[in-house]
Amino acid sequence: MDAVGTMIEPSPSVAAAYQAVGKSHGLDLDRETIGRRFREAIAKYSVHGFQTLHGSEDPLRTNDKSEVARWRAIVSFVLSPPPNLQDEVFQQLWDHFGQADNWRLYDDVSPALTRLADAGFRLGLASNFDGRLRPIVEAYLTDFDLELFISSEVGWVKPAQAFYQRATDSLDCQANEILLIGDDWKNDVEAPRQFGWQGMYLSRSGRPDNDAISRGYSTLAAVADALLES
Repeated sequence: MDAVGTMIEPSPSVAAAYQAVGKSHGLDLDRETIGRRFREAIAKYSVHGFQTLHGSEDPLRTNDKSEVARWRAIVSFVLSPPPNLQDEVFQQLWDHFGQADNWRLYDDVSPALTRLADAGFRLGLASNFDGRLRPIVEAYLTDFDLELFISSEVGWVKPAQAFYQRATDSLDCQANEILLIGDDWKNDVEAPRQFGWQGMYLSRSGRPDNDAISRGYSTLAAVADALLES
């Protein structure tokens, strides 16, 4: 399963967190502006975009150092702190999103995982995140024996075929035995299917990000129902 948007979400919201840190340094931006800038920054500084801007021959490669640099660029784009505040503002936000208290598990996650585990499914997370995901998992998902595949540790981000290959090799099974559930059509459905995995689309907002999607699910509970009925 994917992590952010599928199993967990920031709490408070990204815009609220950026606004609070910004205000503490005299950067008074409203949440609407922050939200708009954040979306623009994520598009501009996606891993692919960030690596391309920096001349990488492998734009889907990543590591911990690269993720720090990428998120530093995102924070600077969103809040535009003066040079003397850039390091402190970035570090506060980096640390904020590494604390489990600033995330919440969707209400249907634990019951759904319990049902799937009881039915014999082997569970795991495949996420475009970094090492900060581990303490979040430890805080909320200790009841489940999850295999973790985190892009900064794998060395590749979804939708790189190498990401799915590394996970497949680690799981020691056939590609068609693996199902990825997530809220990103390309990363969690289309690309893994091309590699031979199965994929199921989850859109908690109810707004699919691809017009070609004919069927999706709005909750993880609904996904569990479909899997257990099949």
